[in-house]
This record gives sequence, C-alpha cells and structure tokens, in this order.
Amino acid sequence: MRKANVFVADEVGALRNRYPIDAMQSSQMNMVNRTGILISTAYESLNNPMTEEVEYAQKVLDDLIDDPTLFALLYKPDDPKDWLSDKSLIEANPLAEVLEDNLEYLKKQRRTALDMPSSKKNFLTKHMNIFVDGDDSEVYIPSDELKKNMITTYDWTGREVFVGVDLSQTTDNTAVSMVTYDHDKDEYVAQSWAFIPEDSAENKSKVEKVDYFTMRDNGYCYFCGDKVISHRFVENFVLDLEKKYGVIIKGIGYDRWNCVASANRWYEEGYDTIEIKQHSSVLHPATKLVKERVLKGSFKYLQNRLLEINFSNAREVKDSNLNTYVNKKKSTGKVDMVISILNAMALWNKEVEENLTSNFEERELIIL
Repeated sequence: MRKANVFVADEVGALRNRYPIDAMQSSQMNMVNRTGILISTAYESLNNPMTEEVEYAQKVLDDLIDDPTLFALLYKPDDPKDWLSDKSLIEANPLAEVLEDNLEYLKKQRRTALDMPSSKKNFLTKHMNIFVDGDDSEVYIPSDELKKNMITTYDWTGREVFVGVDLSQTTDNTAVSMVTYDHDKDEYVAQSWAFIPEDSAENKSKVEKVDYFTMRDNGYCYFCGDKVISHRFVENFVLDLEKKYGVIIKGIGYDRWNCVASANRWYEEGYDTIEIKQHSSVLHPATKLVKERVLKGSFKYLQNRLLEINFSNAREVKDSNLNTYVNKKKSTGKVDMVISILNAMALWNKEVEENLTSNFEERELIIL
C-alpha cells in the first residue's frame, strides 16, 4: 500500500470537523516532503476547519506565530466591513483587476446583494471570501494597529494602577493585568500575565499552537499548580505587585465567576475589590475605550507576544442595543488577558473618561 506525499482537500469550509484533515496529515508521518493543500471559499458558518486554518495563517503572516512550513494565499478584504468598496472587491478577487468582464460581473452581484438581502450572504462568502455567522462578530483590534502601541520598558514606580483579574476554572487560563493612566501624556499603559496549570502546558501548546514554554521563559506566563491552577499563587502574585513594581493599587476589578474567594482575600488584605459584571451594558464602555485608544496610539502595553495572540483571537459582537463587547465563545482562542485588561479599564473609564473620582474611603465590596 502506497501512502501519499501530497493530499489536497477542496471546500474545507464545508467540513463539520477537521478529522479528515488530521487523518491525512497523520498518514504522512513517515513521508519525506509531506505536503497538504487546503482550498476553500468562505461559508455561512464560523464553526468549520477552514476558519481555524485562516486564523492560524493570519497569525503566521502577522508574525505572531513562527511557522516557516506554512505557505498561505488569503484572498479576502483587509477590512470585511468595507465590503462595498472596489478596493475590497479587488483584494478578494485580484484577477478582476485585469479581467474587466469579471469586475463588472462582481459589481453587478454586489448591487444584487444590496437590493436583495437574501443574496447578501452568498455574495459575502463566495465572492468576498468573508465567513459569516448568525451573529455580527468581527476582529476586535487588528494586530497591526495593536503593535503600534507596544513598548519595551516602563517605569512603574509610584504609578497608580487598577488591577484586572480574569480568574478561570481550575484547568483553564487565568490572567492578571495592571493598567495606569498618565495624565500628562493622556495615555494608558498596561502589563499583563497569564497563568496555566503546569501539567497542561505541553498539551495546550499543541492544541492552541502557542509555545507556552517560551511564553513562560519570557515572563509572559506562569505555570502554577499541577493539574489544576493554583488560585493561591495568583492571589499572592496580585498581593506582590506593589512591592515588586512600586505601584499603588487603587482597586482590583474582577469577574465574580470563580473569583469570590480570591476577592475576599484581597479585601481582607486591605484592597478595594470591585466586581465587574460581565454584561454588555457594563463592558461596552471599556471595550470601546480600549479600541479607540489603541487606534489613536494612546494605549501602550509592555512587549508581550502572548497578549498580542490574545488580542488577535478576540472577537467583538454587538447586542440588541448595539453595545459592543468581547465574546469569549465567538473568539478564536484564549482571550483571558484581554478580558483582564477590560476589567481594569472599566474602572479607569469610570474615573477618567466619565470624570468620576474614585472614592473608597468607606471600604466595601463594590459592584459595577
């Protein structure tokens, strides 16, 4: 029986799961120059193997993941929201730039998509290569815009900070971020860390295609606990921030889920703890603020490749009142570090953007 050096899979977006791809890749284990070719237009679903492949390829192209074995041609608009422009039409259909008949045909199909809403999804998926779903979800912040705000050093000494925490279930990722506001420069500065169980690191690295060992070595991630994450380690990490960085913690914003015991401990240690309700009406101001500040270049973050990957995973959705928020279920990977930043920024939004002075003289557990 001969095994194939090369396999080709067409219309991968129509697959329900990636088992056929994984099976073909596994069959090539002992082959030399093994090659797989995946081809597909977009589909009316975000839950298919091709969306995963496109997201992974985009991270490689954005230098978030190092994979010299991958070659990708992604014909899609740089900005999916701008699908009505001729620029986006050419980006998704480069041959139309030299084939006038094709361009006119596509323009006609675009007009039809506007006049007949029922044909819009077909136009977006088959002619614009935009994956669509029932929800209006989109990339939260483009990687190239985020990276413009990266800094390599920052003197935290004496800075007032709000700390944001996204404490996970015992086997999942946890994140802590501290954010300060520089009144003189009118900019925010953030630093973030992730925490995972040590025994999960190897498997998570394979499944998520993120080298957590390198992230740990670079100080972006901590391994704590064995099979389950050590909440005590995370609690102590937060308690040590003032001593280690010389900051002044104004308050700790947290999601109530899995965090009540930790919040009580921080409160007992003398810190103001504020529950950030994970509801679009509460998260929208911070979500909007971070995005606007990043695009304006006034939201700096300390160099952190894992944080950049978290941002590239994040997907923003709108509720019925047009409030935007980062939806974990719609996101394409871990976003815990982003959520922890948003929890901290919800507090800064109240104090700076809404001109509400923080006043915790009568200490109590506070809920936003």
